Amino acid sequence: MAPALLLMAGTVAAWTDVDLDTKPYLSGVDMSIHYLTSARGEDVLAEAQVVQRGRDLFFLAVALRTPAGRPICQGVMTYRAPNYAGQAPRLYAQPLLLPVPVPLTPPDNPRVIRGYVHKLAMTIQHHSPGRVRLHMPCTAMHTDECGQMHPGALASITDLAGTAAAWSLVSRRPGTRGATVGMHVSYPSATTDPVVADAHVQQRSEELFFSTVHVTSAKTGDLVALGEVTYRLLEPHDGVGS
Repeated sequence: MAPALLLMAGTVAAWTDVDLDTKPYLSGVDMSIHYLTSARGEDVLAEAQVVQRGRDLFFLAVALRTPAGRPICQGVMTYRAPNYAGQAPRLYAQPLLLPVPVPLTPPDNPRVIRGYVHKLAMTIQHHSPGRVRLHMPCTAMHTDECGQMHPGALASITDLAGTAAAWSLVSRRPGTRGATVGMHVSYPSATTDPVVADAHVQQRSEELFFSTVHVTSAKTGDLVALGEVTYRLLEPHDGVGS
């Protein structure tokens, strides 16, 4: 939920200095988040500040905290609002994606599909060691102010895919626990299609897992979001918690 709240706060902050009557092209560019602590069953406040504007680009500082002031996560975000005035789009799209797993093998008991994840209607299409593929529909609750898939929803599925990929490499036993340390998401294009998020653990270094996540249109295969997720997963040693 944190990525969606931060992106929404950043979007609103950027809009305070945008002439919406000119009908600009509104979209997120990228966002980096560091997770400081968890929030369980607590209300949260999202805050965003425009640090600098460079013509069509807005650079924002974003943060999430409890009402008592305890920080949960913080990050930086870039948002754009250019007016192309009928210009032909300039596009180069040649992403190097992983092939679709064959066969697709979803887990028997997907423990991560609950709460906020369940509300976004995410499902796991594939689960194998170091590789996870998720699906998310595009409904009214998933869209932004332009009717396109909300960047916050895309960040959420990126985070979950990276998390699930890390857990796919360890056995679940008492004392094992983990949390996302940091994440960077870029948004190459927008979509109104359902999406799939393909996460691949590039490397494990002790308790840290480094994953790349490609989020693509489930219909066209176009690259919608590109993420890097750092996850910390602690496993007990010899039956003793870490």
